[in-house]
Amino acid sequence: MQVVTLEIADDFIDKFKHVLDAFPPEKVLLKKDKIQEEIQQRLDDIDSGKEVLTPYTYGMDKLRDKLKSKYADS
Repeated sequence: MQVVTLEIADDFIDKFKHVLDAFPPEKVLLKKDKIQEEIQQRLDDIDSGKEVLTPYTYGMDKLRDKLKSKYADS
């Protein structure tokens, strides 16, 4: 089996899928990009509040304070 990569406009993908449905299912396999799906899932989780993020400056301030308290007397 050979692999062909197509870039299809978002507003046309549903129409294009109808073309693929005309082919025998054992001859054409439609794969989704797993990385793109993972990124989209993470973005959705962030937007919905399911995934809580720590601002960079807060995390760095906390790390700096921890290091100061551990090594300040050295």
